Amino acid sequence: MFVEQPFQTTIRQIAHLEGIGLHSGRFVRMAICPAPANNGIKFRRMDIDGQLQTVIAHASYAERARLCTRIVNSEGITLETIEHLMAAFAGVGLDNAIIEISASEAPILDGSSQPVLDALNNVGLEILPARRKYMIVTKSVQVQLDCGAWARLEPAGQLQIDVKIEFDDPAIGNQSFSYSHSDCSFAAELATARTFCQLRDVELMQNAGLALGGSLNNAIVVDNGKILNEGGLRIEREFVRHKVLDCLGDLFLIGMPVKAKMTASRPGHTLSTKLVQTLLNDPTAYKVIEAGSEHSRSDSFAMPELAAAAMA
Repeated sequence: MFVEQPFQTTIRQIAHLEGIGLHSGRFVRMAICPAPANNGIKFRRMDIDGQLQTVIAHASYAERARLCTRIVNSEGITLETIEHLMAAFAGVGLDNAIIEISASEAPILDGSSQPVLDALNNVGLEILPARRKYMIVTKSVQVQLDCGAWARLEPAGQLQIDVKIEFDDPAIGNQSFSYSHSDCSFAAELATARTFCQLRDVELMQNAGLALGGSLNNAIVVDNGKILNEGGLRIEREFVRHKVLDCLGDLFLIGMPVKAKMTASRPGHTLSTKLVQTLLNDPTAYKVIEAGSEHSRSDSFAMPELAAAAMA
């Protein structure tokens, strides 16, 4: 497996996926392509002029969006709903890839990361001749939103994510889940968990131009204590597991694997991206270490320029 080994990876062959965008309702084609060491995760909007199309998957380029994670380049070109992809990449230990995509939103697929995980496993990963870098959190960083939701990162020997959620619909209720990231944990504990909503919110979201591609095929829908999907849940505590999946995807916007414990109450993408950006804005809160090396640095993590990224 590739999560716990010291070298960078890329995808062995191109993996193709297609489906509907959750919020746009548009049909989207996507190709996950190999990339060289130190490329990181970069998206290419194939519907945009070639000089403008690259959007780097990094918290430096994340902007506030409703009900999804959105990244934007210096020319204002955006890409959203990337969280399930990023979670799958973190889950298998994929460090470098170029994702060619035909629209401004990633396909929602079945609402989980499982289809992406399957596609990656089908083609396999390749180890590259370059050592990984890890971000080590060295002091606690915490953020809170006006609604009372909060999240914290603190030092830990491996990535751990503890999440609590609270919903008034008894089909969800109050749930908690503790996750430790390792070679097999993502596939076993998180990958199949789907996004979800309450039926009463569907009309409100669609009136706001959101969830136009949502259906029982790509989301769990609950109503007054009932799960409306045929077959019910895939896994125990699927709701909170999906929130952990989202947190993992947003943490991977750090641009490298992270060793820390994340604790969150009522998390969402606004909260988790704010947490990551707060961490990156405090160079005293982390250090970057190359796998197998005692050398580390705690200066700000420098990302490549978008112009160079477009030529990669």
